[in-house]
Amino acid sequence: MTYTLTTCGLSILTNGLKGIFEPKDIFPNSNLSKEQIDKALLDKFEEEIEKLKEKIITLDKKSLKKLSAELNALLRYYKDGFNKQDYYKLLHTDTYLGQKTAEIIEYYLKSQGLNVVSYSPKDLKTSNIEEFHISLSDLVKDLSEELEGYRNSGYKIVFNLTGGFKGVNSFLQTMASLYADESIYIFENSSELLRVPKIPIKIDERVFEDNINSFRALDIGIDIKKERLESIHKTLINQIEDEYMLSPWGEIVWQKFKIEHYQNNLLSSITAKIEYSESFKKDFNALSQKEKYQINKSIDKLENYLSNDVNLRSLRYHELKGNIAKQYSHEFYPFDGGDSRRCYCNEIDGKIILEKIDAHLK
Repeated sequence: MTYTLTTCGLSILTNGLKGIFEPKDIFPNSNLSKEQIDKALLDKFEEEIEKLKEKIITLDKKSLKKLSAELNALLRYYKDGFNKQDYYKLLHTDTYLGQKTAEIIEYYLKSQGLNVVSYSPKDLKTSNIEEFHISLSDLVKDLSEELEGYRNSGYKIVFNLTGGFKGVNSFLQTMASLYADESIYIFENSSELLRVPKIPIKIDERVFEDNINSFRALDIGIDIKKERLESIHKTLINQIEDEYMLSPWGEIVWQKFKIEHYQNNLLSSITAKIEYSESFKKDFNALSQKEKYQINKSIDKLENYLSNDVNLRSLRYHELKGNIAKQYSHEFYPFDGGDSRRCYCNEIDGKIILEKIDAHLK
C-alpha cells in the first residue's frame, strides 16, 4: 500500500483551457481568492472548469498525460493503472485556481474508484512571504503525524512533486528527505519518470535535546524570551515583530524529533507548573509508544492552557464533582479518538499534579 502526496500546479488549466483563456487570464489570478477575481472572469472559469471535469473522465491515458503534469507522473508511476488500496492526497495552494486544479484531478481519480482527498493549509500562496512561511510550518504540523501514522500502518510514502509551484516543491523536497520513501518527478519536455529514493539523513538531535522546552514553547505558542533562543541556529527560527516561531525548515526537523522523543520520554514542565506523581509515572511507563506520544501532546495542551488560557475541546481540562472529587479535583482527556480514559489531577499550591491515568471514574 502507498500514500501518495501530489502537489498541484496550473498545467491542467493552461493545457485544458487553451484557446478559451489566455495566459494573462490565469497566471495573474493564481494567487487570488474567489472573491478577488473579476466576476465576469470568475463565471467563465466556473463554467469552463465544470466542462473540463466532465471531459477528463472520457480521455485516454495518452491525452491525460498531455493534459496534466500531476496525472502524467501518477500514471507513469502506476504504469497506467492505479491501486484502489492506496491513499492519494492532493496538495494545492490556498487560492481559487489552486482549489479548482485539485478539484479536477480529484474528480478524475475518484472516477477511478480511488481514495482521494484535497488539502491546503491556510495562506499557502506566495503573495505574502510571512504568511507563506507560517503556512509551510502549518503544512509540516498537519502532515508529519499523518505520514508517520500511515508508515506505521505499513504504507510506503511517495511524494509526487512534478506539478505544484517551485516555492512549495523546493520545500517539500527537503521534507521528503525525512518523511518520504521516494520522490517522483517528470521534468519539462521529458517523458521519463525520475524516481529519487530516500537518502539517509542523520539529524544532530543535540540542539533539540538541549533546548527541548524552548522548542516546545515555540511549537505550541507560549511566549519565550529572546535569551533562551541564543543557542538555537537562526535558520530554525522566524521572528515576526516581537514574536518568535519555528521556521518552516525548523518545523521539519523539530516535528521529526518530536514524534520520536514524545513516544519514549515523559516531558518535564515548560512552565514548572505541572508535576507528576509516582503513580502517574508508573502508568505512563506502562503505555504503548503511541499512547505515550498522545499523553505528551496533551501535556503540551495543558501547558498552553496554563500560559494562554486556551482550553482546547480535545483536552477539556475541567473540575470534577461528586464522589470522585474527594480524590481528584480535575481531569482531562489524554488520548485521541474515542478513548474514554482520563488523566486525573489535583491542583495544589498553584500547580497541577498529574496523579493517575484510568478509566472514567464516577
